[in-house]
Amino acid sequence: MTRPRKPFGSSQPGRLQATMVKVLAAEMSDPSRHRKGKQYAIDGSILDIIIEPGIVTCEIQGSRSMPYVASIEVLPGSGMPLRRDLTCSCSCPDDDNWSGHACKHVVAALYTLSNEFLIEPALLDVWRDDSDGTHTADKERTDLLFHNSDSDRDHDRDHDRDHDDDEDDDDLDPGATRGTRRHLSIVRDIDDEEPAPLPPSVFEDPLKLVLRLQPGTELPDIPQLERADLRAPRDRDLATSLRDALAHVRVDWD
Repeated sequence: MTRPRKPFGSSQPGRLQATMVKVLAAEMSDPSRHRKGKQYAIDGSILDIIIEPGIVTCEIQGSRSMPYVASIEVLPGSGMPLRRDLTCSCSCPDDDNWSGHACKHVVAALYTLSNEFLIEPALLDVWRDDSDGTHTADKERTDLLFHNSDSDRDHDRDHDRDHDDDEDDDDLDPGATRGTRRHLSIVRDIDDEEPAPLPPSVFEDPLKLVLRLQPGTELPDIPQLERADLRAPRDRDLATSLRDALAHVRVDWD
């Protein structure tokens, strides 16, 4: 059993870890439970906290005489976990932690845990079960594996390049590639030939076919229209407008 510690001062080494745990607590709970759990942590209702690899256990004094027990399990890894990495449980009647929101006792446990990280940030590695650097070593092995794969890929690429160079050297042998050179010369001769000129295109009026008269068709005689005598209106402004309009009339045939 370990009594929760209260940080003093503003220059604590684990400010980042503590802040991220508080953000995680707000993400996991609804506003009402989050507010009550935070108040539990401030009032000193947390009797003790045990930080072990993979799990944090807290005893919280509630309304009944027997304290509630809240636990927060985490998957092994490194750094601050995500919400999906956590599994929470509590002995209170509001143990609805993963079908809905975390209860106020779990929130209080998270806030107490943030104070512990604020004072001693190395406890995060203990909780994530990474105090011995196992996951760091796994990451190094993974990086080494990718490095070896890249080296093998570079070796294969160099081998292919050498193989292509050997083929280019073989092309210099006149006896080995006599047929290939003959084929290239044939293709080159065909490509060098100038294409035959295309016949000149004759423009065909698309309306010619539509306006073509059938044999034996007679057109009626259309008398010449007499020029109409247009008299200007008496209103001077109206006459000026009509004169300008007639001067700028343009007929477009579609």
